[in-house]
Amino acid sequence: MKRKTIAIVALLAIVGGLYLTFLPPEQDPHYYAAACVAIKDMHDTPDSADFPDKLREVITNENASYAVDKVAFDKHSAQGAIQRYRQLSEQDKNRTRQSIDDCLSVMLPKKTD
Repeated sequence: MKRKTIAIVALLAIVGGLYLTFLPPEQDPHYYAAACVAIKDMHDTPDSADFPDKLREVITNENASYAVDKVAFDKHSAQGAIQRYRQLSEQDKNRTRQSIDDCLSVMLPKKTD
């Protein structure tokens, strides 16, 4: 009986560890704001292949200049922000180019209560 209990606990620990290992990291909302800055800087070409490079540049410049809390570049969060932009409708993409506030209202995920 004691052996079965130990085996079950070990199995649960392994399953829990695997779950946590393969759980995708949470999207950092800071990257949506950085994407908005990149979109404004790129004007009419945010769908180009340069978008990921521009997003990295925005994060790097922010860290180099005024940020007290540095944001380490996270490739997963950057890809999430880029994918979010690319999945927007044309109308929403046009709104993102109008102003940073409009862009944030479109890009930031809606809170579900």
